Order: sequence, then C-alpha cells, then structure tokens
Amino acid sequence: MVSKKALAILNKLIKVNPARLQRFFKDREVVNNEVVFGPVAIRLDGVNFSKALENFRKPRDLRVHEALLEAGRALAERFNALVIYVASDEINLILKDVPYGGRVFKLTSVTASIASAYTSLSLGIPLYFDSRIIKLNNIGEAVTYIIYRGRICSNNYISQLYHKIVGDQEVTPPAEDMLNTVINAGILSKSYDWELLGSCIHWGLRLKYGINPITNRKKLVLRRKLIVKNTIVDCISNLVNTYSRVTIST
Repeated sequence: MVSKKALAILNKLIKVNPARLQRFFKDREVVNNEVVFGPVAIRLDGVNFSKALENFRKPRDLRVHEALLEAGRALAERFNALVIYVASDEINLILKDVPYGGRVFKLTSVTASIASAYTSLSLGIPLYFDSRIIKLNNIGEAVTYIIYRGRICSNNYISQLYHKIVGDQEVTPPAEDMLNTVINAGILSKSYDWELLGSCIHWGLRLKYGINPITNRKKLVLRRKLIVKNTIVDCISNLVNTYSRVTIST
C-alpha cells in the first residue's frame, strides 16, 4: 500500500502549479537541427501506450514499470545520466555532459531507439517512444523539472482513480479534491508508492573485493552501481547534492 511518506510527498507535490511549469519548460524544448550543451533533460514518452497496452492493468502495471526501469538503466549507463526518473509511460534523463557533440537529432533518435528496444523486448510487444530535449541553465533547474514531471504523472494517476469512482465529468476538480475522494474511498490502500510517485534511478557506490594486479591480493575497492528507489525524492536529493558540489567548486 502507499506509505505515509509517499502521501506526505504527494501533498506537497500537488500544490505545485503544473500549468506555469509546462509553459516554462515548453519554451526550453529544442528542434532537431540545433546543438545543445549540458545540462539538459531528455523526456521519452510512450507513443499510444493506452492502446498498445490495453491488456495490461490500468492505470499502472508493474510489468510495464519494470520494463521502463530496465530501459532506464540502459540509458543511464549509455549516457552516464545524473538521474533517471521513471513514472507512468515516461523516462526522464538528466544529463550534465552531452554526447554526440550536442546534436539534437542524434540524441533524440538514439534515446528513443534504446527505450523502444528494451521495453519491447521486455514486454514481448512492439512499443515506441518519442524523445524531446529540454535545455536547462543549471542543475538547479533540473530539480524543478523533475518536480514538474512528478506533479504531472501523479496527477494523471489520481485523476484516473478518481474517474473510476465518480465516472466521467465535464469538469475535473483540483488535484487536492480528487486526492481526498480517492483516499476516502480507500483505493490508495491497494496502490504502491511507485504507482503514485514513480521511481528514481541514480548512481551510488558499493564496496567489493577486487584483485590487485601487482600483488595478486584481494582488496576492497569502491565501485559505482545503479540504484533504483521508488520515490521521486531520491532524484531530487541526488540533483541537489550535485548542484551543491558544482556551486562549491565554482
């Protein structure tokens, strides 16, 4: 079931104004003939997933989420992403260093191809993603971007649960009202944190034994590894830590 921590995060998230952030980041989207420099956000959206996945559980299916996480791991390794935020049918990358000379057409085509290939192979059906690049002035704006996407994805989930209860309506009420209706109906007791807030993939460190090539002896070494957490907060905290390190070094 959804944890108290996830609900506390959601109650803060739904106070964010998504319309204002949508206008802000829409103006940052770039076209295929441009060249960009880091940091950037890359958003991968599933194309017509509602129809392609009509035989899967609605509004969220663990099999689909795990397939997107697998694609997210592949993208994180290929592009050395700072964080990957996966929610609904989205995979969001935050890159500090941009490969391919920053050529947008290359970035969009390769990321969409990787996401489509991994997700299709995982689920055994052909699935496709589109890709867009959003310019960011600094890592601090990446935090705002992740909050924005979390707000959109959580709102979509709550809205779908809400309309299951009350049916279709001409006017959709504010997110706070929909959330209260869903909570009072007891539906969230059957949901999980990842359904509500998505998951974060980020780099961490682990200790493991390696072999010293000179002495041929075992020794403990630090190695990077990808970590998956079912909360948007991990993406935000990792970006804040990165921003803090960059600010101090400059």
